[in-house]
Amino acid sequence: MTEKEYFDSQLSTKQNAENFDLKGLLNRYLKSWKFFIISLVIFLSLALLALQFMSTSYDVSSKLLLKNETSNINASGNNLMNNNPFSNSERVNNEIEVLTSVHLMRSVLDTLSLQSRFTVTDAFSETEIYGSQLPFRMVVDTLYPLAYETTLTIKLEGKDSFSIIEEFKDSSEEKISISSDYGYNTYNYGYKIEKPYGIFKIVANEKSTSKDTEFTANFMDIDELAHDYVKKALSVYVMNKDASVINIVLKEEIPEKGEDIINSLVEIYGLKSYLERNTIALNNVKFIDNRLNTLSAELTAVEMNVAQFKTENELASVEFDANSFAEQEIDYGRKLTESEIELKVLNAIESNLKSGDNESTLNSLSITSPNLIYLIDSYNKLQIDKKNLQRTVPENNPRMIDLRDQLTQLRRNILGSLSTSKQSLRITINSIRGRSNQFAAKKQRIPTMQRQLLEISREQGIKENLFLYLLQKREEAALMVGAKQDNFTVIDPAITDYESGSSSKKLFLLISFLMGLAVPVGIIHLKDGLNTKVTGKKDLEKRITVPVIGEIAHNDSGNNLIGKGEEESRLAQGFRMLRMNLDFMLSKKKVQTVLVTSAIKGEGKTFFSSNMGIALASSSSKVVILELDKHNPELIDTLGETKKEYGVTNYLKQNNNTITVNDLLISVKNNPNLFAIGLGTENVDGLESYNSNRMEVLMNHLKQEFDYILIDSAPIGKLADTFALSRFTDCCIYMVRENHSNLEDLKMIEDIKVNKKFKNPMVVLNDLASNK
Repeated sequence: MTEKEYFDSQLSTKQNAENFDLKGLLNRYLKSWKFFIISLVIFLSLALLALQFMSTSYDVSSKLLLKNETSNINASGNNLMNNNPFSNSERVNNEIEVLTSVHLMRSVLDTLSLQSRFTVTDAFSETEIYGSQLPFRMVVDTLYPLAYETTLTIKLEGKDSFSIIEEFKDSSEEKISISSDYGYNTYNYGYKIEKPYGIFKIVANEKSTSKDTEFTANFMDIDELAHDYVKKALSVYVMNKDASVINIVLKEEIPEKGEDIINSLVEIYGLKSYLERNTIALNNVKFIDNRLNTLSAELTAVEMNVAQFKTENELASVEFDANSFAEQEIDYGRKLTESEIELKVLNAIESNLKSGDNESTLNSLSITSPNLIYLIDSYNKLQIDKKNLQRTVPENNPRMIDLRDQLTQLRRNILGSLSTSKQSLRITINSIRGRSNQFAAKKQRIPTMQRQLLEISREQGIKENLFLYLLQKREEAALMVGAKQDNFTVIDPAITDYESGSSSKKLFLLISFLMGLAVPVGIIHLKDGLNTKVTGKKDLEKRITVPVIGEIAHNDSGNNLIGKGEEESRLAQGFRMLRMNLDFMLSKKKVQTVLVTSAIKGEGKTFFSSNMGIALASSSSKVVILELDKHNPELIDTLGETKKEYGVTNYLKQNNNTITVNDLLISVKNNPNLFAIGLGTENVDGLESYNSNRMEVLMNHLKQEFDYILIDSAPIGKLADTFALSRFTDCCIYMVRENHSNLEDLKMIEDIKVNKKFKNPMVVLNDLASNK
């Protein structure tokens, strides 16, 4: 692996470490398992203790099925109720709003006399009681504002009596007996009690199973109570959006009380709906009656208009009269034709008679006058007789003469009759024409009269239909008055879900359990957030990109050096691993001089340098360790050796070459390949001395004599001396001590790498806890 590949892998490790490390997090928690156990015990104990004093709320529920109003129809298929303008879903939502109204809940509470709340006191707390738990029932008539500041103590004095002690919040005395105002404080059941704070009576409850004899009563504002029930305890919702089933749920501490409230809510809801529908039906009947009276008068007026119109226009029926007029027109036309033909015949006869034609007979066809027909027939007979007689007798025959005289007389009579008949026919013709014209005029007026009569008839028909419709609706509305028919069906009456109470307890215990876990977690993370020290390798990986080449375990032996027999210890194995990592990382580079430094004092530079020198020397490499920490020179003491007269500072400050490198070397006992050079006794300026030519000569000489040179330098956090040694080093090992090094000091390591102040910077984590 090249140096670049190693650094890239370290950077990738750092980026991955920034992600959530579940395993590492769990390990941190497991280290504090005792803390978690103690926290859980405390929280669960407190929860169990609190449950003894906490009241439990139960879910009391009921289900209603809203009926479809269109199902209320009569035999004719008409809806008995007014058509609902809303859809089914809108109707369900409207009913839900009614059920959750404060006004409806107030009516329920008032019906159940829940303005008063009763409790009994035990050793630790007060417990509310209701219904069969009470030996009596309070029926409230009126409450005044003072009632809400009054507490009553009711004591049973016997089978049929009880006493009351009043306590006022603003009273100077703790308790005031009502006997001070009314002369006694003992009452019988059913007695009406009138007080400045209210009017009420207490009646016996025969179904009571209570054995208590003393009870505390408090009065509550029924409006506020109703509002609290609706807003906090009552919920009404649709079970299925495709159905009209409503579920009513009430949270109540006393199941019997909750069931009574829901059952009363449903009952009063049905009663109010019935009263509303009954009121609507009565109003409908009243309205319909008024409308029927008005329509009756209007219908009478319309019928009179029809009769008057027919009388004025001589009409019985427009269709009949139109047909009659047509038939009469045809009849008058026929009569007119016949009369005109007859008149022409008469004119022809008259013309014939006046022309002097005395031999021909006359035509009596088409003649209607009997007299004229008789005369013509007589005339024609005499003409025939005359012709017959002319064949046998002469013209002067007396009989012939008599016939001619008779014919002459008949001609005069016929002409006279013709004149009369013609005059009569002319009168008849004029009369027929006048009647025909009259009927023709009426016939032309038929469409107008028909339209006028149709308008009047249409108005009459509309009013008749409306009158009949209102009569029918009046009967239907009258049937609805007093007919109690609920618009819903109770599927399930009020029932208590006792499991809901246990679920709330379980939830409380679960929350307590989670709190027991959350508090230690929070404290651990708070501690981590407030911590300013390096606590492990994770802190290094999160904050720096410089590779960490190894970890050194905490030294439990008390010895600064790894001795014989400790080769298999964790500490010794750590230094062997460091040596291998160092060789592996820098295998392609000639690494001979290693600088060991840190940010502050006490991070283990000398301890590392000493034991690392031993580790390197154990592999047959010749190693020398330089003590260059001017402010805390402890290397020689750590190695267990005696300081020589001369050291590095003496070598650097000498004016001649009397002090050689061999004069500086200290051979470490039991390690023939390990040597050390002390700091010396001269006081020198480290920055100038380490940059001097003599320092360069020293380092070059050591590089020729030794395989590895370890420099135990001063901390770089406060001194600049160490930076002067960078030109002689091939590698820089930065020491970080767990729970000792500051997190802020890690910035120096990153600065060394970024600005290349040392070659090949690396980090060693020292004093790692034994449990890691």
